[in-house]
Amino acid sequence: MEALHTPTIMISSFATLVVFAVFFALASRQERNSLELRLWSCAFLVAALGFTLLAFRGPGYSFVPVTLGNALTVLGLALIWLGLRAFDNQPLKIASALAGPVLWLLVTGFSDYVQNNVTSRIVLFSALIFVYSAMIAVEIFRSDNFRRLPSSYIVAFLFATHGLFYLVRIPLIFVWPLFGNTASGAEQPIWYQLLTFELFIHSLAGGFSFFALIKERTQYRYKLASETDALTGVQNRRAFMASVDAYLATRPDDGALMYMDIDHFKAINDRHGHAVGDKVLIECAAVISQAVGGKGFLSRMGGEEFAACFPGVDRSQAAAIAEDIRSAFEQARVRAGNTTLSATVSVGVAFVARQQGASELLSSADRALYAAKAAGRNAVWIAGKDSAPQFASGLAAQPNERAPSPGRTERGPMANCA
Repeated sequence: MEALHTPTIMISSFATLVVFAVFFALASRQERNSLELRLWSCAFLVAALGFTLLAFRGPGYSFVPVTLGNALTVLGLALIWLGLRAFDNQPLKIASALAGPVLWLLVTGFSDYVQNNVTSRIVLFSALIFVYSAMIAVEIFRSDNFRRLPSSYIVAFLFATHGLFYLVRIPLIFVWPLFGNTASGAEQPIWYQLLTFELFIHSLAGGFSFFALIKERTQYRYKLASETDALTGVQNRRAFMASVDAYLATRPDDGALMYMDIDHFKAINDRHGHAVGDKVLIECAAVISQAVGGKGFLSRMGGEEFAACFPGVDRSQAAAIAEDIRSAFEQARVRAGNTTLSATVSVGVAFVARQQGASELLSSADRALYAAKAAGRNAVWIAGKDSAPQFASGLAAQPNERAPSPGRTERGPMANCA
């Protein structure tokens, strides 16, 4: 007597595949731009159809249940792989997806040896399942997008182990062969029963894990939207301050925070309109982002103000980076109708001290920025070791002009228009 009733497990697997195919189809109606949901719905439906055909196989070879049924099963796995690539915004590789099912159709449809030898068919089918399962696992492990989603590791584990089960099946078929055809009703080795049970668990867990991926991606998108400035695509103030606090919690010895303000931005809006002003903001964010690279983090703090944190840089490095930003933005050009607009930015730089929090560090940079604005704009001012703002580069202050006391004033006319 079989320890596991294989026909019952196969029916359960079929029902599971159909249920998930329906659920993915319904979900795709709500997310009409979600190609991966449609692909996964097709994958589960195709695999269920393959199972149905396999259920009607007889003791010998028959094209429809054996060749076509197994081809549809492999195709279902290939469609899951395509769905993951669509989920990751990668180009679909249709030829690679179809290569396995087509190979199975050709070999089993035209080779008399394979048709008459169940062992050779099991070896080929197991190899194809292993290859596509490995492709799915590799697709997840090499993607930064999947690493943000905890369920992706479950998916990778499920398909990696699924592929390994079928890889182990190849030597087992030689050392512990089946008792005739699996459709003959003869009691089969325990490994075959366990593999059938694994297929049911894999179908059930795989479907739920894909739904978990969709849910986690939606949550991540909402979180990202809540932390991102919609216009420029950089962090907003709340997310930036949290990032700075997390960085300062490591008690670093070096690091700098830069507070930047586009000069005469109100005049740009008044003369050219808010659409052009938005272009200037986007250009400023792009210039700063290029300077930040992967070395720090950037935020639009509100209006025309930006801030950037550079972990690990010393005073001279920070001053040089700030000057690069000031100079690059001064040279940048934005189209405003038939004219070309240029603008400038003032930069205040403060440096990490062990006793500071994010708010204190930002206030220190703000005082240096105010000094730069009041002393002529288009300049870099830094917080000195005594906390007093000092000129560093750019438009120099007038002789004998002292850094003004804190407090904002209206900024003058627009810096440059051509």
